[in-house]
Amino acid sequence: MPIDFESITSEQENDRNIDPIDLFHSLKIQDANINDLWLAQGDALREWHNNREENDSVILLNTGAGKTLVGLLMSQSLVNETKGQVLYACSSIQLVEQTRDKARGYGLDVTTYFQQEFNNDLYFRCLAPCITTYQALFNGKSKFFDHDIEAIVFDDAHTVENLLRDHFTLNIDRAEFPDLFGQIAQRFNRYFDETGEIVGYTETIENQNYNQWLVPPFVIKQQISELQRLLIDANLDRSTSTLFSWEHIKNHIDLCAFLVSGNQISITPPFLPINTLPYFDDNIRRIYLSATLSAKDSFIRTFGKIPENTIAPTTTAGECERLIIVPSLNENCEDDVDTAKEILSTHKGLILVPSYNRRSTWEDVITDYSTDNVSEQLDLFKQSTNVEILALVSRYDGIDLPDDTCRVMVIDGLPLGVGPLERFLWEKLGLMKSLSSTIASRIVQSFGRISRGLSDYGVVVLTNENLIKWLQIPKNRKLLPPFLKAQLELGFNVSRSVSSLDDLIDSVDQCLERDERWVDYYQNIMSDEGENRNITEDNDLIKIAEMEVEFINNLWNRDYTEAASIFQENLNETFQISKNSGAWHSLWLGYSYELMEDHENAIELYIRSHSASVNIPRYNMKEAKFDRDIPEQIQKIVELIIHESNSTLHIPTLLEPSLAALNGEGTVAQTEEALRNLGEFLGADSSRPDNEFGTGPDVLWEFNESIAYCIEAKTDMSDETCYRKRYIGQMHDHIEWVSSNSNCDTIIPIFIGPTNPACPRTNPSRDMVVIELEELNRVGNLLISTLKDICNHSIPKTLQENVLEYFGDNQLLYDQLYDSLHKEILMDIR
Repeated sequence: MPIDFESITSEQENDRNIDPIDLFHSLKIQDANINDLWLAQGDALREWHNNREENDSVILLNTGAGKTLVGLLMSQSLVNETKGQVLYACSSIQLVEQTRDKARGYGLDVTTYFQQEFNNDLYFRCLAPCITTYQALFNGKSKFFDHDIEAIVFDDAHTVENLLRDHFTLNIDRAEFPDLFGQIAQRFNRYFDETGEIVGYTETIENQNYNQWLVPPFVIKQQISELQRLLIDANLDRSTSTLFSWEHIKNHIDLCAFLVSGNQISITPPFLPINTLPYFDDNIRRIYLSATLSAKDSFIRTFGKIPENTIAPTTTAGECERLIIVPSLNENCEDDVDTAKEILSTHKGLILVPSYNRRSTWEDVITDYSTDNVSEQLDLFKQSTNVEILALVSRYDGIDLPDDTCRVMVIDGLPLGVGPLERFLWEKLGLMKSLSSTIASRIVQSFGRISRGLSDYGVVVLTNENLIKWLQIPKNRKLLPPFLKAQLELGFNVSRSVSSLDDLIDSVDQCLERDERWVDYYQNIMSDEGENRNITEDNDLIKIAEMEVEFINNLWNRDYTEAASIFQENLNETFQISKNSGAWHSLWLGYSYELMEDHENAIELYIRSHSASVNIPRYNMKEAKFDRDIPEQIQKIVELIIHESNSTLHIPTLLEPSLAALNGEGTVAQTEEALRNLGEFLGADSSRPDNEFGTGPDVLWEFNESIAYCIEAKTDMSDETCYRKRYIGQMHDHIEWVSSNSNCDTIIPIFIGPTNPACPRTNPSRDMVVIELEELNRVGNLLISTLKDICNHSIPKTLQENVLEYFGDNQLLYDQLYDSLHKEILMDIR
């Protein structure tokens, strides 16, 4: 039949509604549960619309407060405004489908893309947003790289950091690539042999254990041609497990960290090169939806910048009721895990653990499901009405078990690193302070697994000493939302106050059975707690995060000079903020210099990096051989001043400026860092425990596992002030801390400050001494001149003997130093 072309009408381009509130009112709502926008949803939409030109906007709405509807309205509004391509990203296919179904219920048309398939052409016609996964967005061969994208909505934005790191991490799995794994692992045998660690490294490989070894970048550079050949010959672009990450890093192998365990070799950038992705260009608008406010330093590491616009409407939606139980705080508790198991014996429960090793602690109570697939186990658990126990390893987000699906959860241990590099930074390098906001975010996410809306309620049991200690440190709790902090305080009080362990266990039933005494008590305590989600920001940590983003973007673009300048200009300050961050920065700053062929500065920084943190691999000086009877202190000084070629010796250029604050003109923090530097350059294992862990002395020097200097800096005291009872108590406490955390036989407690007496009714011990800062400045100047003399009068062959002689002559050896210091016994000062 002939076509009647006259009857065909062209599509008319009507004016599109860009006001999200008006857009909502124009929809034909299918979902019977949607009657109108909630107040917080309306507030969020209006504020965003008034600031819609901002490139980056964060929308904070609690779980259960309707952020999906808000995000979908914003994405459709952006489609209507730009008449361009807009993406809405979710963390899984399941959430893509769930969001699609919600969009249909709201009367919104959308496109979906997952498993390499678009379900319609509305996105390409710029009529609707495309809902897709972060995996599709971030993989190295993403179809979206070539699209002319106008805007992106990041749902559950707090989950993005781990997903991004995964996509920039090439994992060589031993089971899938046995030959490649063996060939690469073997390449590093010589280095670990030269540094005296070959036994431990070989044991890890042969026993296939989970211990991790960081291969330093200078070793990778030495062998980069062979490593590239091995990786190319392995055809990594043909395996789905390596294809997408290989695409990201194949031209940057020499700029990556290599981590080797018994079952896997991971190759990943030291920091995320986020700004190399096209989605973060200035001409793209981004909306970050989250129920959890990431601290700014964590946000910067994930998305490369601080958002211009944060929208957090006041709402009580999602503020669910929780009874938090901490068995170990009850004086009658002998084993918190046993107590938690007793609670779980009569209740369906979820257990969150940070590692498979920790999971084994719960094997006797975990339900034996018919499948090893975690998603299938989760589905079976959701459907069950029996008393079942599901344990999940490092799954702190993306799981919703609201209402009767699950009302009891155990959080066992601090939610630490989920990827190889993150594990190394936390477990080996101890970057707890720098990554504390990430830990806090995961803790908040953990509490949300069994909590959905305002009417939801449940019990959370906290176990494992490291989690409990972290939560009790005030600086850490400041990173948590006030509502959760109040629930924790309530839980701490209940756990400490009940008279017996049986009563504590019975309180679970009181909560779950809606006992009026519990409900009234909870409401009375929590009635004044509004959900103010502002958290304390640490400007120092923000600065470190900004430096790391800028450094890696320049390094990834092979602008080594600019990359080096970013870390170099701030290195001393970074060490003041966090010794271990300074050590990590020093390693990669040194490598930047090496890439510029500036070997002298590179080696100086490698040595400083290892001196600051022993878990950062040492630089292997092939020609410098140390006798076994040379003290460790002398070996460290030799490493400090010997040049790789052994033809020249030099003292570090950073030595004098790093000790400058000993002149008394710096802040307390600068003085503490100068004291730490002095210990390091004297050959001690030198640290600032209070700065790093929130407990312990201001500065700790440890010599040869023999003598520990437990140092408290009181340089801000006036000459009229006495040493107070609080100071004396702190010193007693810190002596105990050192005793528990050091292998040294002798602990020397030292106050650095004015020679003032102890206050009345204080009880300093006989071995507590006061040393004025001026005396430490003298030692610093003596050390500088001694090292200059050594360099001027030594050759590599005689260096060890000369260091030993000069240090001995100037009473700088660890067993002489204390006797040489001018000091006063505190209890004798009048």
